[in-house]
Amino acid sequence: MMTSETAPLSAGFENSVLDATACFRVVLDAMSRPAKIHSLPVSISPPRGLSVGTVAVLLTLGDMDTPVWLAPECDTAEARAYLRFHAGCPILDDPEQAVFAVVSVERDLSITEELSLGSAEYPDRSATVILESEGLIEGEGPLFSGPGFDKPRRFCVEEQPASLWSRVAINQTLFPRGLDWIFTSDSQLAALPRSTKVEV
Repeated sequence: MMTSETAPLSAGFENSVLDATACFRVVLDAMSRPAKIHSLPVSISPPRGLSVGTVAVLLTLGDMDTPVWLAPECDTAEARAYLRFHAGCPILDDPEQAVFAVVSVERDLSITEELSLGSAEYPDRSATVILESEGLIEGEGPLFSGPGFDKPRRFCVEEQPASLWSRVAINQTLFPRGLDWIFTSDSQLAALPRSTKVEV
């Protein structure tokens, strides 16, 4: 939910081209090697409501053609102004048309049922969920496998919602449709593309 007071707009990337290129490589590597934690090589002062990792992803991938939906706990006036100014992202009040949906680990993930899953003809028109958490953990949690894995590996997030991994498992059965997931914590991120299999 937006607040009535807006803090001064914080800075985006120090070098928009070099920083965006470096972050794009990290995001690409995270999607290519799912369930592995990666560190973003940038220093950003994020607006209230968003983490460094989430902001870096949206500054890298976002533009006027990538509408963003912010869950109420992430939806501040500062966050909206920041993303509009630095990335040009339209901010939606309805998640159904969002290309990116930013949610907190504390949130009921039933909201993901309203996001676009793409279609058989255009599976690329699905949404990406950016899930903000207090920490990312390798070597614990469910076992993941699929494209991008040399061997199965475990991954989890701190204080994860009870329904998270069952939703990821159901999501995989929809392939090539389905949601892609990016998990952020401070300046770290990990990803689970829709092709990833999970044993819950």
